[in-house]
Amino acid sequence: MGENSRFWVAFSILLLAFALFTIMSVWMTIQAHAEPLPSPPIVHITDDPGGNVGVYYQKYAALDAAGAEVHFHGMCASACGIVLFQRFTHIRACADDGAIFGFHKPFQERDGKVVRTKSAVRDTRKLWAMWLRALPDPLRKYLQRVRVPSAAEGDEQNVMLILPGSLLLPKCPMTIAAQ
Repeated sequence: MGENSRFWVAFSILLLAFALFTIMSVWMTIQAHAEPLPSPPIVHITDDPGGNVGVYYQKYAALDAAGAEVHFHGMCASACGIVLFQRFTHIRACADDGAIFGFHKPFQERDGKVVRTKSAVRDTRKLWAMWLRALPDPLRKYLQRVRVPSAAEGDEQNVMLILPGSLLLPKCPMTIAAQ
């Protein structure tokens, strides 16, 4: 009986190995022919002067939801820079060697002119404080220590604090020229 039981043990092991091999082969075949997952979009932003904060917020919220990769080339000024807000955690942003970010305090315009009333200055300061809280700690602390231009407080509209992108974001894996 010992010889016969060894045969059945060996046969059971071989049968189990064959079943496992079959299952693995089917799984590998399915994986090889499966549709690849769509890769997240790569967005290139080059020399963006900024604009309406609400429009930029919606733009970056959509890119965040898509898990986009955003490459900055050249200037990213004004509202363009809200991509640095901590709220946009799914955007993978990077900057090439020449990327720079321009900061100024927010301001209101009426009929193409900067509003410089006391209430406008107060509103600007409140909004700027909210923006600072939304930025990563190192950038927030830096901007709190330096003078950031404010059109509402008398600076010209086109005056900005310029920071190199390399201080704010990792280097992009490839430049626009390399594509």
